[in-house]
Amino acid sequence: MGLAKIIPGVSGAMLLVNFNIYEKLILAITDFFSDWKSNLKYLFLFGSGLLIAIVIGSGMVLYLLTNYKFITMMFFVGLIIGGTYSFSRKVTLNKKSILIVIMVTLIFNLPFFLNFVGDYVLKNNIGDCLVLFTGGMVEVFASIVPGISGTSLLMMMGIYNVLLNIVTNSLNISYVVDNFYLYISFFLGMFFSFLINISLISFLFRKYHHITYVGILGLSISSIISLLLMILKLKITIVEFVLGIMVLMIGLLVSTIMNK
Repeated sequence: MGLAKIIPGVSGAMLLVNFNIYEKLILAITDFFSDWKSNLKYLFLFGSGLLIAIVIGSGMVLYLLTNYKFITMMFFVGLIIGGTYSFSRKVTLNKKSILIVIMVTLIFNLPFFLNFVGDYVLKNNIGDCLVLFTGGMVEVFASIVPGISGTSLLMMMGIYNVLLNIVTNSLNISYVVDNFYLYISFFLGMFFSFLINISLISFLFRKYHHITYVGILGLSISSIISLLLMILKLKITIVEFVLGIMVLMIGLLVSTIMNK
């Protein structure tokens, strides 16, 4: 999930759904004290992997996106397609369910037909704090709700490169000290968004389990379409196309194995 969150158009939460651990993760957070030892171990392992991937993997992913964007994104398309197929077998489809899937897919693909705004430029004032606070709220919202790419939303806000730079330099003590206000603003936004959205998702799973699954299926399909729309804009060679198809098949295989 940590690596997926850095890739534009990829939903980290959707990969968790595809790998059958999303609902368990939500319950481990909301029902933490029901079995705190087991939940603590589960969340520690998940959180460790997430942080390591984001802090250490951000540079690697940035390199891959810069030099092999098409191939990198094709791998994640394969992961999501394979996971979506496995997930769809858990959903009972009828006329109402199909209508919900179509509506969700259409609604959440609208932003990808819009042009991204220019990159936000830091001004070293209170405006930076407000923008980073909002970015933190958006990031957690997209992390919790499957099928929504936080990276794509941050790109539309124009702060994706700012945040990527912040994460990449998080091990640079002098940089962190000089830009501490940016880190605080972003993490406060994440904290408040987490409190609100984790409770909402937990409520939906408890009260409207099947409808929630139907909505997630629609978001998953939406995620695949948005990724393909982004990929179609890339200029590629025949060799890259062939390698991309091969990598997509590897992604499908990995997703299939993870879902067994």
